[in-house]
Amino acid sequence: MNRSLSSVGLLLLTVAILHLFPQGFVFAQLGHAATVIETPGLRSDAVPLPGSHLLRTQEAFLREYLSLHPELRPTMQLIKPSAWTFSVGSTASWYADDFTSTAPDPNASRYLVPSTCRAVGTHCYVFVEDQSWLSGRVTQAAVDSVRQTFDESTPADPFAGVYETCQVTFGDPPDVDGDPRIIILMLDIVDGYAGSGGYVAGYFYSLDQFPKTSFPTSNVAEIYYLDCDPADLGSASGLQKAMSVTAHEFQHMIHFRYDPQELTFFNEMCSLTAEVVSGYPVYNQAYYVQETDHYLLDWRGEDNVAVLRDYSRAARFGLYVMEQYGSSVFREIVASPQHGIPGFNAGLLVAGVLSRSFQETFADWLIANTLNDPAYEPRWGYLYPGLPGAEGTTYGTPSVPPTTASVERLAADYVSFVGGTGLSATFSQVSPSVQIQAVETGPSARRVLSVAPGVPFVEPEFGSTYTEVHFVVTNTSQSVAGSYTYSATGSGSGALELKWDETASRGYLPGSPGDTACVLFEGYPGARLDSIRVALSRAGSMPGGVWQYSGATRPTPLGLPLAVPFTASAVVPGWTTVDLRAQSVDVSQPFAVALVNQGDHLVQPRVQVTTHPGNSPYNSYTYLNGTGSPDWYYLTKDADSVWIYLVRAYISYPTSVSGSEGETLPSAVRLEQNFPNPFNPATTIRFAMPRAGHACLEVFTVLGERVAVLIDAELEPGLHAAEWTPRGEASGAYLLRLRVGGTILTRRMVLVK
Repeated sequence: MNRSLSSVGLLLLTVAILHLFPQGFVFAQLGHAATVIETPGLRSDAVPLPGSHLLRTQEAFLREYLSLHPELRPTMQLIKPSAWTFSVGSTASWYADDFTSTAPDPNASRYLVPSTCRAVGTHCYVFVEDQSWLSGRVTQAAVDSVRQTFDESTPADPFAGVYETCQVTFGDPPDVDGDPRIIILMLDIVDGYAGSGGYVAGYFYSLDQFPKTSFPTSNVAEIYYLDCDPADLGSASGLQKAMSVTAHEFQHMIHFRYDPQELTFFNEMCSLTAEVVSGYPVYNQAYYVQETDHYLLDWRGEDNVAVLRDYSRAARFGLYVMEQYGSSVFREIVASPQHGIPGFNAGLLVAGVLSRSFQETFADWLIANTLNDPAYEPRWGYLYPGLPGAEGTTYGTPSVPPTTASVERLAADYVSFVGGTGLSATFSQVSPSVQIQAVETGPSARRVLSVAPGVPFVEPEFGSTYTEVHFVVTNTSQSVAGSYTYSATGSGSGALELKWDETASRGYLPGSPGDTACVLFEGYPGARLDSIRVALSRAGSMPGGVWQYSGATRPTPLGLPLAVPFTASAVVPGWTTVDLRAQSVDVSQPFAVALVNQGDHLVQPRVQVTTHPGNSPYNSYTYLNGTGSPDWYYLTKDADSVWIYLVRAYISYPTSVSGSEGETLPSAVRLEQNFPNPFNPATTIRFAMPRAGHACLEVFTVLGERVAVLIDAELEPGLHAAEWTPRGEASGAYLLRLRVGGTILTRRMVLVK
């Protein structure tokens, strides 16, 4: 599905930052030249990151050093006996870290930063690198904002700063320098940032807690490092990102006092919760929901890409723990002398949580990640708005042949059915550590049931009372992966999923009442529209419909009405299905699905969005009713990506009967989306032929290089399948091409390693 609708340029206008996005967005109008406008306060291609994971090797060395020198532990509570005597104007040189250095000696990568104290607060001294002050990169207004946020107020509480919020939630910070104030050093952190990608926004380094007799470059102080370039601490958005990282790293400082040997996952879980409890957005959840089948406690500190998924997973778990047990439970987890899961369980007991251990919490969390309905059952949902649901293998038909899969330790697979009627699914050859729950949802019904291995799970109300069934396949083992095989049967022709999105929700665009979200789809000769699936930002309803595509985006892409109106309704935020089978909508020609904003976005739902690489329209258009020039636009996130709406269509084909054999045959050549997608290590591709002929099924890179020929043969009419197991191909997008006679169909698939 790569049809280009029109040649479109950009007229970029600034639009306010709102809701879950880490950056603002700009919108593009047809027929004008392109120039990227950056969000005020932060370069659009600069991604702030906590620096702690980049010091993972050094921190491991320090923990080992501490275990070999237990005599340091009691003296580290107070190394410098008297407080600092800093006042505004005091000068000092502090050791900081060169993140581009590969020197194995922790002392070798440190350098001195001449700086001046620019503010003294109740809980902090704010120092600024002299070079950054003289260059104008840091102003007094920025210094005062940092001090005020650390000392006095956060988005969560106008009367409590980051210091007090984290102290109450996690415990008291250490004190090796005899002064209760924390030193905040604002500087241009040396991290190799060259204008794009991630940069270190701030960090805490436990080396500063050791005496100089052990490490000569220790500052022997409670010191926190805050970046000022490319971060713009003088802007509201730049300050928010910086102080979110401050809360994160301040928790690490506190955690070091109580448990320097804590398992990384739980330490980071607490730091990511510190961001939320201070009122800052939860860490990007798109990373976790696409990788639920990964060991919960893993931390890939040496991989700067994979570690982002670890941050996302830890943030999701920490958010769930906070909502279930209250933020005060973290103080007991941090204070526990035990590490990892035993420390987590000990913290729950001290906090008075007697009925749920780590195992119960973990199992309920996995259900909450797909059901997310706290009104139905508080332990199976979130109060935090707009969280994307867990992704897995989704079938638009209840007829699935035996499929074997595996699930990592302390992880989960999600196997979902969203089309057809009368589901009967059987899970067999299940490892002893694997448990299975069925999460059933419908327009007004919810249910969670245990699934016994080897026993058919029969749901006669699938397709009516329950329109979706999600099987949560959980491996409770902490040591070995589990395996299982599943198959399913039911009624209804297999529905072909049409979708443009390949990544999880990034939130939603708030828009104005009357704005219209529109997604265009290719036509499929002879096909009928079974249903539409829409991801809504919150509970509620949105009116919409299906139209033939008019052939042009202006004056409107909405042509002849096909299914107008319909209503997309959701009980909880997330995906909802609109069943259109009764209307027998012919989608032989290109068609458009559109939904209209109603009321305020804080009350009424919006269609969720994700991103797609590129700066051209990708089948998602918006009628902006609230602008000075109401018209159809496509929306860009930055110079390299556009926003696309999470709207999917499901189609099926009427069958014709072959006279001699009485068997049903497809009415046209069709190529289904591979599943799973994204995939690793293998994926299955199904296609259909209405008559015998030569078929060629090939895989190409997006640059057109052929990497595999899956089928090149004469085939009989009917349904066919092939499997692709990449052999050394890199992660990324690939094109699947089917040639049958004069028909050429393509699909896009994503390999994730």
